[in-house]
Amino acid sequence: MPATGNKSYHPLSLSIRLRADGFSFFVCDLQTSSLIRGEHFRLADSLSLAEQLTQELTRPDYFNRQIDQCFVLVCTPSTRVPLEEFHREEAAALYALAFDQGNAAEQRVAYNILPQLESAEIYAIPADVEEAVLQFYPTARFFASRAILMERLLLLEEDQPEQQRRLYVCSETDGYSLYAFDGRRLRYANTFQIASVPDALYFILNVWKQLELDQQKDSLKLLASQDENNEELRQALSEYLVNIEALSPADIFPRVPLAREKQVPVDLMALLLNRI
Repeated sequence: MPATGNKSYHPLSLSIRLRADGFSFFVCDLQTSSLIRGEHFRLADSLSLAEQLTQELTRPDYFNRQIDQCFVLVCTPSTRVPLEEFHREEAAALYALAFDQGNAAEQRVAYNILPQLESAEIYAIPADVEEAVLQFYPTARFFASRAILMERLLLLEEDQPEQQRRLYVCSETDGYSLYAFDGRRLRYANTFQIASVPDALYFILNVWKQLELDQQKDSLKLLASQDENNEELRQALSEYLVNIEALSPADIFPRVPLAREKQVPVDLMALLLNRI
């Protein structure tokens, strides 16, 4: 890899977060779990995602000898299977049953084993995008965004009162993901593409009822940035539920410098702090 001009070697990590509308690069210090550099890229009209990734990865900011780990967080649709029922040779067929892949030959179906959740998360990566990353970082590790977040929420769940059940609502770019646990097992996980607060309220309350949660005793944990839509949703939920708590990354990752970086998504924080 090309030299950076800095004679002192200090290991860094590059995290690439792939989204439907583009991608982000985050360079972090492996020793202090702090952000060195973050940059967001929207899809270019004239380039494919793989071509644009290749173009940006040629820059010395993101390809140099100080970066000794590369993680790729994939924010594509995913599904999960109980670990005792999972067979890796069936992963592609299961994914095809769950999602319309378009041209399946252009994607590689991958999976992450989540032993703490006793499940396997199945997702897809565009084949040319994977190849673009691997030509720069052959040992890059790929993860499904929601799988990483669920692992972290399970750890958070273990510190909560046993007499109270919880529904976690996580804000995403185009909707919300909802999670609930029963002991150390995943009880519920689903994502809704939602454009309005009234629609979000409908789906969240429907899941709350489906899980037979108590509106007086049980709790809703809202993992969301402090924008107008999420505050409006919190206010709307408060008309139906008593216990609503807005969680910030600092609540989930106390005493961690990276949690104070507003531009770093919570799923990426979970990835870095679990894997570094």
